Amino acid sequence: MSAELDMSQYIDLFLQEAEEQIEVLEQETLGLEQDPTDDRLQVIFRAAHTLKGSSRAMGFSQFAEVTHEMENILDRLRNHTLSVTTEIADSILACIDTLAQMVDSIGQGNGDQIECAALVARLRKVQEGGNEAPRPAAGPTQVIELPSASGWPFRTHVSSDLFSALEEAAAAGPVFHAKVRLASDCVMKFVRAFMAVSIAQEAGELLACHPDQEKLEEEEFDTDFELIFTSSLTQEEIDTKFKGISEVENYWLGGWQTPTDEAPEVVAEPVGSVAQQEVPESAVVTPAAPSAPSTPATQGAARKGDTGQTVRVDVARLDNLMNLVGELVIDRTRISQIGNDLSNRFQDPNIDALAETVSHIARITSDLQDQIMKARMMPIETVFNRFPRVVRDLAQKLGKDVKLELLGGETELDRSVIEVIGDPLLHILRNSIDHGLEDPADRVKAGKPAQGTVVVSARHQENHIVIEIVDDGKGIDVERVKRKAVETGFMTQDAVDRLSDKEALQLIFQSGLSTAKEVSEVSGRGVGMDIVRSNIQKLGGLIDLETTVGVGTKTSLRLPLTLAIIRGLLVEVQGEIFVVPLGSVIETLLISPKDIQRINQREVIVIRGMTTPLVRLETVYGSNLNPEANTTDDMYGVIVGLAEQRLGLIVDRLIGEQEVVIKSLSRFCGDVPGVSGATILGDGNVALIMDVNGIVATNERG
Repeated sequence: MSAELDMSQYIDLFLQEAEEQIEVLEQETLGLEQDPTDDRLQVIFRAAHTLKGSSRAMGFSQFAEVTHEMENILDRLRNHTLSVTTEIADSILACIDTLAQMVDSIGQGNGDQIECAALVARLRKVQEGGNEAPRPAAGPTQVIELPSASGWPFRTHVSSDLFSALEEAAAAGPVFHAKVRLASDCVMKFVRAFMAVSIAQEAGELLACHPDQEKLEEEEFDTDFELIFTSSLTQEEIDTKFKGISEVENYWLGGWQTPTDEAPEVVAEPVGSVAQQEVPESAVVTPAAPSAPSTPATQGAARKGDTGQTVRVDVARLDNLMNLVGELVIDRTRISQIGNDLSNRFQDPNIDALAETVSHIARITSDLQDQIMKARMMPIETVFNRFPRVVRDLAQKLGKDVKLELLGGETELDRSVIEVIGDPLLHILRNSIDHGLEDPADRVKAGKPAQGTVVVSARHQENHIVIEIVDDGKGIDVERVKRKAVETGFMTQDAVDRLSDKEALQLIFQSGLSTAKEVSEVSGRGVGMDIVRSNIQKLGGLIDLETTVGVGTKTSLRLPLTLAIIRGLLVEVQGEIFVVPLGSVIETLLISPKDIQRINQREVIVIRGMTTPLVRLETVYGSNLNPEANTTDDMYGVIVGLAEQRLGLIVDRLIGEQEVVIKSLSRFCGDVPGVSGATILGDGNVALIMDVNGIVATNERG
């Protein structure tokens, strides 16, 4: 064996674990001020301890130093010698920010060389001062021999309090005892010990270890160490995880019991022989279903147990799989069309067999497509998890008291959408807190609670996801928006007077228009909401506002679940095929030329009392098409919608619905108005996919 272990092969695993643990740290720390429970502190401490151990094993000394100082504070909080304060929470969050910077630096190949001396000094100052609480008196310390079914007694200096805790844990549920003996030539003993400790902590709690964890970390032990821990996993599952540790000569795993007159003795076996051991039934503790309410730690354990085995897959591979499935969908449609053409032209048994095979391929392709889509789906809580920290920091900066409620975090959508919506949602949330919510004193004067509330929710609706951000603030003054539009020169007074309140609210999305009385660090420059709408529309989504002065504002986003494959309505315009995204289609109807009227030189039609503008697609998509053709015949109309706006698209023929694969246009095509992409049809021809948002915007401009 090499005298030096190459740790570079573990760097990706370290970075993945570090990102996960940092996310746990941030989420739990944000709840610490309102709910400083022992269970929450234990979760935070465990995450910090895991980070310290893994960073030390990887040789990142500064990373380990920061986590060590943070761990010292958390340990004092657990022992109730410090009380949770805003200063302590700020210090821990500052640690988390620094650790995140170090992870980024390590990922870029620059190591953990981030300046942290001032932070370490700050943490040590917090430990020395702070709000001291009296340290509880420890029970008498003595050498206690804890019985073990392994035949190796667990000898260590423990307090009677710890021994009582072990007895209580054994009475409440499964308590396991693991004895590990490392190979005599093990290069990095701590790494192996750390892996064993992580297994013990993964789905439960480490109750005791010998030698203690500090000695394990400093490698102040020979080859043997023992762990006693609780776990929601079965003995077989724990055994499988221990087998994955290399450089282990042998180990034993069994159940731990409280002292009895006759403690069973079983000789340790080599690694992997646990299933063959004759362990007395009384010595094995079978995990029981928990009866008490679950804590954050046990909830996390339950989730891990429920999810089963998982494999980390590079996102690029999923993207490639999605592209291949897209090609299959195209070929499936083409084969189906060829089969139909042959069936109409010939009578042959082989054609019937071909149709049956094509139908089977279509079902398999659909199932494969569904599975790949599910593999790409992610819960929106990956975006929501960023919000509590932003709200906390912003509320402190603005001197506001804000309660954030997150609903529907389990709602899933495609990762390509997840990547884009984070920043727009964050901007809307910041606006709600800065512009929407009043100062505590103003809220009290208005008869509201001093604490403002912002609710962010997500839910599925058909093949879309709807996200709403609702605040109970002062709302948007529509008259003020109209005045600003006139003052900044966006519209004339006459044009503004003709706007409905709903239409006036859309002016918020104009670049340079802001109703803020003064510019702050957060907002007020009139740039932001226009970018938000632009990004949402690029996704094929819609954004809408509802507001009531003095009550609050609701911002609604309607987004597609995926950007790769959509259902579309195929239409024909003078021999050319176009695809209208089905999510934008409200209805289709037959339009007679006599029903068309003109207002301000524009064609409109009245549908159930509502005046709807009409657009002839030949005027949108170029001069190749003949705008004078078929002007006396009945035409088909496709009514599409963007928020509250309606627009009628005049087409020659409705072909039908079809699932289409979105292909991006070459960058050499530039930005084509009214086109969001292209697709390949069953006959091999290319059809353009309409950008309904772009067509509506073009029609508005005139």
